[in-house]
Amino acid sequence: MRNLLRLKIVPYLQAARRISRILWVRVAMILALSILAALSAEALNPLIPQGPKDRFTSAATLPILTILANSMLAVATFSLGVMVSSHRTMAEQTTPRIHRLLMEDTSTQTMLATFVGAFAFALSSIILFRAGYYSDSASVIVFGATVLVVLAIIFSLVRWIHQLSRIGSMDYALERIEDTARETLIEMKKHPNLGGQRHPADKPAPTEASVVPATVSGYLRRVDMQQLQELAESGGSVVYLSVLPGDLILTAEPVAYVTGSADLKKIADCIVIATNRSYEQDPSYAIQAMRETASKALSPGINDPGTAIDVVTRLERLLWDVLQTEPVQAQPVYDRVFVRPIPDSILIASAFRDISRDGAAFVDVLLAVSRALSSMSSRCDASARDEVEALRTALHEYAEIGLTTQSERERFQAGPA
Repeated sequence: MRNLLRLKIVPYLQAARRISRILWVRVAMILALSILAALSAEALNPLIPQGPKDRFTSAATLPILTILANSMLAVATFSLGVMVSSHRTMAEQTTPRIHRLLMEDTSTQTMLATFVGAFAFALSSIILFRAGYYSDSASVIVFGATVLVVLAIIFSLVRWIHQLSRIGSMDYALERIEDTARETLIEMKKHPNLGGQRHPADKPAPTEASVVPATVSGYLRRVDMQQLQELAESGGSVVYLSVLPGDLILTAEPVAYVTGSADLKKIADCIVIATNRSYEQDPSYAIQAMRETASKALSPGINDPGTAIDVVTRLERLLWDVLQTEPVQAQPVYDRVFVRPIPDSILIASAFRDISRDGAAFVDVLLAVSRALSSMSSRCDASARDEVEALRTALHEYAEIGLTTQSERERFQAGPA
């Protein structure tokens, strides 16, 4: 029953979540609700007793609405400018890949949508007042709605002040990336192989399987596992995915193999290819964003090894918590879809390989990476230990080339304190 629930409901919730994290969608939803609230006041007319009609008239409501209409547009414009400026600054200090992550910050989106929605509500209500649409009873409803809007604005302003104190800082950027990476990795551990059957990378698909070619070139952004499962069930077939989210795919390259009778075009449509990668099903992408932040901090123009060490520590903590976590999924949710697993070695290499190269001149950075690799060696599975040893060898080679004094080389050879 739990598998069936996930199969039928959860993918739709994930799709709704993706859509709701688009800024203009959230703003448009609040705008629609604001205008609907202004128009529905007259429909609630019969519910208002006679007493409040004399107290909460249009004369009491219109001044408040005028203040809101005059101020909220300026506040929304200012807030949008601050958001764009802070995102540009973060992209320059960390990595351009963080922009798409920051754009999905629901807190900032909700606050901007509240300001724009308050402006739309106030302006719509003023127009309806001036047009004679509202009766005396409707004025009471509008006054009550205006009080609620003012309370929402005050709450959003307090949250926005708190957000402004963090939104442009490096700690905020790294926290957002780390949280996203943790969320993706935990989902990977809860439902390994995207919820499908495990298909070893060295095991080919059946020879009788039909090839599903890529229709466009780009990165594999997302796989619609539910739709693949339904197509496989309806055709009595089995799907073998030959690619993983984050892989670069060229037109006509095989992305899947299918046995049995199935619509290959519909199968291909379930494998979403786009020009950019996504954090949703691609844990390596979030790790890459953290790694690139460390590499940029080590560049001669910034020269900030402290940030690089902070990133290495975050990566070590993140992988330590996740790598040894046992999968929660007792059996595959999508039993007709076979997916290659993501080995621990790829995650570890993606996290530390480039930082070792770019931090070759900084002994403290190399020591932090060395400590992290020692932790990974005791935590990862046996198949990933060869990769860890290869990274250690490369780390020592970088140290020999990058460290300029004998005392630094001796300090590195002595290992982390």
